[in-house]
Amino acid sequence: MAMRSLGLAAEIDVVSTSYTQRGGYEGAKEPLARPRRPTAVFAGADIVAMGVLEAFTEAGLSVPGDISVAGYDNTTFAAIGPISVPSVDQAGTEIGSNAARLLLERIADRRKTSVQVKLSPSLVPMHRDLEAAFNRSVERGFHLLEASSRRTDDAKSS
Repeated sequence: MAMRSLGLAAEIDVVSTSYTQRGGYEGAKEPLARPRRPTAVFAGADIVAMGVLEAFTEAGLSVPGDISVAGYDNTTFAAIGPISVPSVDQAGTEIGSNAARLLLERIADRRKTSVQVKLSPSLVPMHRDLEAAFNRSVERGFHLLEASSRRTDDAKSS
C-alpha cells in the first residue's frame, strides 16, 4: 500500500514461495535472473528472509550494500549479528495475552459481547552495524520483491 501511495505500483513484484528457508532461497533466484534486479526484498517471514540471504550471498551480492532484505515476524535468528535483518514484529506476545484474557472473560460470562482488539506491528531494526547501509539502500530508491510466504501442502496437512 505504501509503494502504491508513492506512485511505485509498477515496481511491486511478488514471488510466491513456500514458507521455508528453502522457499526463500528458490524464490530469490527468480529476480536475480532478471535484467533489472530489485534493490530490496521484503520476505513474508524471517525464515524466508534467511533463504533469500543465502541466495544473494551465493550470487556474490552484499546485504545490505548491494541489496536490502527485511523479514516479518521478528524471530530470534533475525537478530543474530552476521545475518541480522530488519523484521516486522507482529506483537505475538500481545496477541496471545489478549486472546487468553478474552477467552477467560468469555468463559466467565458467555453473554459478553465479542471484542475486537487492534494491534500495530512495528519495525525492529537490524544489527546496528548494518543499519546505515540498509538506510542508504532505501534512500537510493528501490524495487520491491515480496517473497510472499505460503505453507506447503505438507505443512497444511500436519
